[in-house]
Amino acid sequence: MVAETNKKTDTSTEIDAIRGDIQKMQNDLKDLLHTVGDQSKEKLQESKQKLEAAMKSFEGQAAEKINESYDSLREHSHDAVQKSRKQIEEQPITAVLIAFAAGILFDRLIGRR
Repeated sequence: MVAETNKKTDTSTEIDAIRGDIQKMQNDLKDLLHTVGDQSKEKLQESKQKLEAAMKSFEGQAAEKINESYDSLREHSHDAVQKSRKQIEEQPITAVLIAFAAGILFDRLIGRR
């Protein structure tokens, strides 16, 4: 009977030790999850900052390209106007005849509708 009581005591002690180990594992797991969560927040914040920097860079590059395109278009249109003026000055009668023919053609196309 003493042996049986010792077995129950040993079993109770082992169960208590297992419970303690389980509790320790739960606490360790909570700590680990908390640490992982903090690291995830940091990584997310870093990713957000990188994305914001990339967006600002893209905006800057896009604005620069738009400005370059606008300047190029303005320059080409200015050149075209200058060439047209020069052509009209050099051949005014031809320019008047071309404008007259274009007017007639335009009138016929619009007049048919």
